[in-house]
Amino acid sequence: MFIFCTALDWRTDHQHDTLRGRADMNPSGNALMLTPTLVDLFDHADITLRVYHLGRRVVPCPIDHFRDFERQEIAWSQPWQSQAQVALVFTPASADDPIIWCLALPLDEQSMLVPALRDGFLEQLMSAFKRQPDGSLALDSAAETLKEVAIALQPNELTKALLHARIAQDFKRPASRFHADARTYYLSNDPASTWQGLGLQGIADLVVRRTDEDETHLAGRLEELSHQALIALCDCLAHAPIQQPSLLAAMVSRHQAMTTDDPGQQAIMGAILASPLEEAGLWLAPLLKHSMDITALAIIAARGWHHLEHEQRSIDYLVNISQLSTHDFRVLIKDLTRIPRLRLPMIMAMKQASPGSTLWQQIDAIQREQHG
Repeated sequence: MFIFCTALDWRTDHQHDTLRGRADMNPSGNALMLTPTLVDLFDHADITLRVYHLGRRVVPCPIDHFRDFERQEIAWSQPWQSQAQVALVFTPASADDPIIWCLALPLDEQSMLVPALRDGFLEQLMSAFKRQPDGSLALDSAAETLKEVAIALQPNELTKALLHARIAQDFKRPASRFHADARTYYLSNDPASTWQGLGLQGIADLVVRRTDEDETHLAGRLEELSHQALIALCDCLAHAPIQQPSLLAAMVSRHQAMTTDDPGQQAIMGAILASPLEEAGLWLAPLLKHSMDITALAIIAARGWHHLEHEQRSIDYLVNISQLSTHDFRVLIKDLTRIPRLRLPMIMAMKQASPGSTLWQQIDAIQREQHG
């Protein structure tokens, strides 16, 4: 169902929130409101809109990027499951707390917007608006109207926690009541501090608000963290990437100390590969020279795709996934080639496949199907 996702104790009653904005007038004096995009709707209502990615990484999305994407002028930069998964965050004039709309907008093969469902959503929004005597636009009964919207998205608990942490920071609001306990556990040497009782929201707040000094201190604490605490931390760091080489090195060391069947290895791998530091790419390079399982290769595509913008790494990755089943190979190829910045590097790397090789055979099979 369509959700208005609210952070922690933020207000959930949105039935009578008001979108205050001007209305253009036609010659007969009736109000008109042309809203070809969601951004236009909020601009027209004179409400400041913030947009957040919810797919590969829970991070702010520049409003200009979302505006141009809605106008079908550019591709979506972070496609996820063939969708642009976003949170639209705004505070109506009559409200004290932000309202959050979570949406999944369908994309075509090149990650351009498929506008039909978005347009249908806009039509439902406009039909739900009511004109107030002062000229403002009110949502009024929109909540009931929008419950069954096709592009509604229900984020998982990790995504919600990270989104709420980002919004609280961006809106200059205090962190959740769990933040202090998370800082004490992860950053102090207090022997009385334990993993039990920590909330995921507090860990998300810690990761989003951390400083470079916090990262450096965390690097020294990594070996002392409980297994569950380490996994939860890494899951959050996959969306708020490591910036300090000391923490990245500590993560690599912890990863190397684990057995291959340890589920913690996957979480640490995601945190390492999410980092933009070149050391993360250098760590990945030798791994790609050996056969990797589907889980590891999927983590690379999901969290470390930016490290594949490299001639040799992209080729090694393709060779690796060509050893997978035809279905898994195609899923990963489709995922990566939908990322605009990776589309050309992946295509160029595929063109270098040696005739007769497993990679060449996988690509040839796809091309034969496409050309009948």
